[in-house]
Amino acid sequence: MPSKDVLAESPPTPAAAPAQPAAKLGSYYGSYQGKAAYVRETSAGSWQVKVHDPTNRLAGHDGWLMLGTGWPTLPDACAATGVR
Repeated sequence: MPSKDVLAESPPTPAAAPAQPAAKLGSYYGSYQGKAAYVRETSAGSWQVKVHDPTNRLAGHDGWLMLGTGWPTLPDACAATGVR
């Protein structure tokens, strides 16, 4: 079994590079046909729209249904889906 001195001499692990701050992405809560809607920017210049409709059989396990994705701006996403 190696002595404690041998373990103490092992080379230090390299320091991790400092983390870059994540870009601030936007989001918006609104309504769609009387249901809660969530519009979020998934990456710079790409917006997606979800509606909370747990009674819809196409909704995910959490009750959110994707209406669409890929719009370049928040107003474009809201206009295309009817989110207010």
